[in-house]
Amino acid sequence: MKARKIILISWLLLIIGCSSYVPKTHEDLMQSKSEIQLQGNFTCDEKNDYKDQNLVFVHEKWWSNYDDPDLNELMEIALKSNTDVKVAKFNIQAANTTIDAAEHSALQMGLYASGEILGTGQTYTKSDVLSSLLHEDKNTYVATGGIKANYNFDFYDKYENLTKQQSYLAESTKFHSKLIELNITTNIAKLYGYYIYLQGEKINLDKKLSVLVSIEDKVRSNIEFGGGEEEDLLIIQNKILNLKRYINLNEFKKISTAETIYSLSSYKNKNKIEKILKDSVYSHLMNQELLIPDKISSEVIINRPDVQYYLMIIKSQKAKLKSLKSDFYPQVSIGGDVGYRGVGIDNSFKDFSSLVWSFGPKIYLPIFNMSGIKANYKIADIQVNTFIANYNKTINNSIQDINTKLSSAKISKINYINLDIVEKNEEKIYKNSNLKFKNGFISEYQNLKDHYIYLNSSLYKTQQSYKLYSDQIDLINSLGGVYKTVEQVTK
Repeated sequence: MKARKIILISWLLLIIGCSSYVPKTHEDLMQSKSEIQLQGNFTCDEKNDYKDQNLVFVHEKWWSNYDDPDLNELMEIALKSNTDVKVAKFNIQAANTTIDAAEHSALQMGLYASGEILGTGQTYTKSDVLSSLLHEDKNTYVATGGIKANYNFDFYDKYENLTKQQSYLAESTKFHSKLIELNITTNIAKLYGYYIYLQGEKINLDKKLSVLVSIEDKVRSNIEFGGGEEEDLLIIQNKILNLKRYINLNEFKKISTAETIYSLSSYKNKNKIEKILKDSVYSHLMNQELLIPDKISSEVIINRPDVQYYLMIIKSQKAKLKSLKSDFYPQVSIGGDVGYRGVGIDNSFKDFSSLVWSFGPKIYLPIFNMSGIKANYKIADIQVNTFIANYNKTINNSIQDINTKLSSAKISKINYINLDIVEKNEEKIYKNSNLKFKNGFISEYQNLKDHYIYLNSSLYKTQQSYKLYSDQIDLINSLGGVYKTVEQVTK
């Protein structure tokens, strides 16, 4: 009984002594949702803003909100074939595999085999154990083989924290994968929208070219009849040449945009993509408008893929720090091996002469390795605060990014509404011009000029329409998802 008490007291004193070597740690503060709420266009929760009570934030398949089958198909092709997405999925699989390895790291088991020559310079009696292995020349060859196992007791949760570390790392790879998918899908959406815009721009430029050619004919006729000057014709001809340059540039931009889409899809299903782009001239994607909320919930920032990625990295590093703390204390394990021993070169691994086994506990005291353990522990503590700094930096960048993108989207919406009114007014003016020309109140030349002005106004509206669409996609990329009404989600 006394022996047990002595062992227990000695063990406690040993643990207390080791704990005095553990360096103190300091953990910096992480930004909270309440702090985010104080920055710009943010609220603590949607329910706190009566204007946005009917809105729900959706992360998954945000592009489905546009209800465009061709856009959906482009996304499906890209996500299935994009190389970065595939690599991200492989990283997730690899990270999940390390969790299982960490769970079983306390137990080591394996086969072993060895060969050695035993010898002595002394003479032993036959009763000696060593002499039983040696020949008369005092040297012999011994070969052994068997199974060896060792189990480390997890008294200080070292292996449990190592498992947690790998689990959080595996989660971080999932959020990194979501970030990659978000960037790819928003890029695809912007490129597809830009291609649609270029199709509309081409139609508008061709109409303007036709009008300018007609105006050129009228000016030339006026000059021939003495009603105009050569400078007027030169001005129109320069406009035609510049317009043709824009038409050529439009064609190059379409080729370049299509090539980028092919690249993001790893040049898979190119025929399908070509058909989608060709049919995009009939698309109404630009006419659809996403919801732009007045306030953004702070939960949106917290759940951004890049923010969650760093959050998982921080949790992983904290688990690693806890596992390293156990290295300051005595490590207890139990193990043994069982096998056979063959004596003599001719006998080795042919006729195993005896069964050999061992079993027992082991205690490792990190007395002479304390400086290295301290260094590893301090480095891990510094890395925790490094990742916290990156987390806070990502939060700050997210706030700035969302504030900028939200303001841009709101302004683009106002500008689109204004240009829509201007375009409608110019359309009325052009219709009135057609009526006046039909009734003989104005010349064909004036009617063509009114038509050209209307086409300019229509192009400005188309450009602003794409600007609004592009800003919406940028906002989606910034938020990591899209706002929908409760009715849309229910549907």
